[in-house]
Amino acid sequence: MKKFWLLGMITSLLILAGCGSSSAKLSIFLYQENYIYSDDMEVYQKANEYAGVELEGVLQKYDTNYDNIYNLRGKDANLVVNDQDTIEATALKDGIFVDLTPLIAEHAPHLSEFFEKNPDQKKWAVASDGKIYGIPFYTDGLTAKAFFVRLDWINTLKSQGKLPAGIDSTDLNKMTVPQFESLLLAFKNNKNLLTKADQIYPYFDRDSDYAISELASLWGATADYYLTSEKKVLYGAIQPEFKTAMENMARWYQNGLIEPDILNPSTEDKRVTYFAQNSGGATHDWIGTTYSFNDDVYAENLADGFELVCVAPPTRADGSKFEPTIRKQIGKVTAINASTSAEDQVKLMKWIDYFFTEEGHDALNFGIEGVDFRKENGKYTYTDKIINDQNTALANLYRRGAQMQTAGCQTFDYEEAWLSSDAKTAMDLYEPYLNMSYNDLIFPNIKLTNEDYQSVNTARSSTNNRFIEQVNKWLRGTEAINDTTWKKFVSDMKAAGADVITSTLEKYVK
Repeated sequence: MKKFWLLGMITSLLILAGCGSSSAKLSIFLYQENYIYSDDMEVYQKANEYAGVELEGVLQKYDTNYDNIYNLRGKDANLVVNDQDTIEATALKDGIFVDLTPLIAEHAPHLSEFFEKNPDQKKWAVASDGKIYGIPFYTDGLTAKAFFVRLDWINTLKSQGKLPAGIDSTDLNKMTVPQFESLLLAFKNNKNLLTKADQIYPYFDRDSDYAISELASLWGATADYYLTSEKKVLYGAIQPEFKTAMENMARWYQNGLIEPDILNPSTEDKRVTYFAQNSGGATHDWIGTTYSFNDDVYAENLADGFELVCVAPPTRADGSKFEPTIRKQIGKVTAINASTSAEDQVKLMKWIDYFFTEEGHDALNFGIEGVDFRKENGKYTYTDKIINDQNTALANLYRRGAQMQTAGCQTFDYEEAWLSSDAKTAMDLYEPYLNMSYNDLIFPNIKLTNEDYQSVNTARSSTNNRFIEQVNKWLRGTEAINDTTWKKFVSDMKAAGADVITSTLEKYVK
């Protein structure tokens, strides 16, 4: 009997000893576009060594639906990287993430120094309850996206006398919206001359979440929430100008000018697919990576003479030009799960702090010094491993763990070091037309309470579903856009929660 009692006591002691002790391996939920955390990424090897941890990724190479995986098991990882509103809402509602404030004070000297020198950036990290649940990836730069057209196609049309009247191939920045439409129509009607593919997509956009708003801007509309000069929050999708934009977009769609699947999310980069097939004519996308299609890295997969060119936003009916996007002020945030032992929380805090050291900052942005980049007198240059490899510079950085949105500060120098001269010129071209109010109603500038977040999140889900349903009907022509269907749509959107969202957000506008 004593033997059983002794065995039970030893077993209990072993179990107690295991509770709260350091784990052999800790888990991390992290992805950036189609890249996931891997322990062979050199940047994370450095961070792991600095903090004295071993991290194992939750995601596998074959995973695609990251949101579902986050909800199923990703949020239970020891270290979690996700959107700030998702992290803070989960923390406020379920309490599963640690308040990092005391850990920062005791174990993150470099992050503490950064916060001391940058109080505004610290405010962005603070949730509505005054606690810090995640450390942001602070972004840099302004210009993000631009309109691109196939210059080789335009030159072919010109040589055949089929370039629409009024379009100056030597100065495409003067194009008006009607001229842009006529150019897309010319692309569509000359597919036998311009491509070997069965189908041509005069205009496509790989960002299904924002494709409609980006196109709607050509007619002075948006499908997003926005702030007026009088500090009133409006929902763009139910404003009269969106009806006008929708009428035009539906005409484009039904005339075959817009890719049929433009509203469907895709895990592929449609630029790679459509340009390789020589079937894509124009798009709206990130400047740096889109210009890279003119570079040698893609040459063997593209048609002879392939050339893209950025054009200024087409001139709208009122004579204005407008670009609806601008870079967000922060990317994702890095949080520590509350189930993590106290000892491991300290290690993970040190892991986060690494990226605020000089070495960690450079690694996060450029990779490994001497291997991926060289630094001389404060100027960074990439090695051939980054810029002359078989992938784009950004893809090569991701493969090493650089520019994956873990905690830290991005510097635009990382992008400037690989941008082509054409890309730099395009960014300068677009700067006067940027939507400078883009960040007004998103994190980090709006911090909702748990109650308000849950209310807004529920309403967003309902309104988004109704929006996609109706836009699909209008685009595909299964329902006409007229006063009757428009009034019903506005009424339905308000009933789904549009007014709840606008009135809630308005409470936080300063």
